[in-house]
Amino acid sequence: MRFGLAFILLFLSFLSAWGQEKDLITWNSIQKADSLQLNGDSRFLLVDVFTDWCGPCKLMDKNTFHNEKVAQFINENFIPVKLNAESKLNISFKGKEYKWVNYGRSGLQSLAYVILGGNLIYPSIAFVDNKGQTITIINGYFQAEEFLKIIQDLKIELEKYQVKEQ
Repeated sequence: MRFGLAFILLFLSFLSAWGQEKDLITWNSIQKADSLQLNGDSRFLLVDVFTDWCGPCKLMDKNTFHNEKVAQFINENFIPVKLNAESKLNISFKGKEYKWVNYGRSGLQSLAYVILGGNLIYPSIAFVDNKGQTITIINGYFQAEEFLKIIQDLKIELEKYQVKEQ
């Protein structure tokens, strides 16, 4: 009986793992990304601000971020970060502490509010420099090819911004 139960549990865990797609993008926590920038990584942060209930956010994960060309471009040119806008964890970023606040139906991570400039649209992709300043934001769902073109063009503009700032 124990062997049968163990076999069933093992089989179910195998099916569960088999059904999960592996991320092609090397997502970082905001703290890890901050550390990378502090240690000389000059890439902008690409911050995917999402919520667990957001359908278009899930579609971005499934369709756009699982595209090999999109993932490769993001991994090579940005420091990718996932930020749950409703996370209740305290977050330290650029020497400041950000907390969850009771806001709306389920609350809000104050760093998401700051990064998005108070414009709480999901999904939002924010591009943040090494000083913690949001340079630009892309709102909404995009198919992979369209998103890739947008971030390729944006990368050129961000490079111009970096040169101006130096």
